[in-house]
Amino acid sequence: MPLERTELLIKAGQEEAFATAMRTQGIALLSGVPGVLSVSFGRGVENPAKFLLLVDWQNMDAHAAYNKTPASGAIRALIRPFSQAGSMEHFQMG
Repeated sequence: MPLERTELLIKAGQEEAFATAMRTQGIALLSGVPGVLSVSFGRGVENPAKFLLLVDWQNMDAHAAYNKTPASGAIRALIRPFSQAGSMEHFQMG
């Protein structure tokens, strides 16, 4: 099972709004995507402007299929106004 790890650095003063948007919209949107097994979301302790998003995928084919769906564009559109930088990696777990 691949684990997608995304770190997002959020614009100053936008942290609470971003956290609310993810809790009220983003997590539910991602959780409903076929092939998503779980979604975790957290905020940095030492750096509260940094957020971590973990998505467990059934397989990389499910992830590739998601990238071609409207849900992919919707989650990017949700994150884009808040984000000033980010990075994403995939890990094979197990």
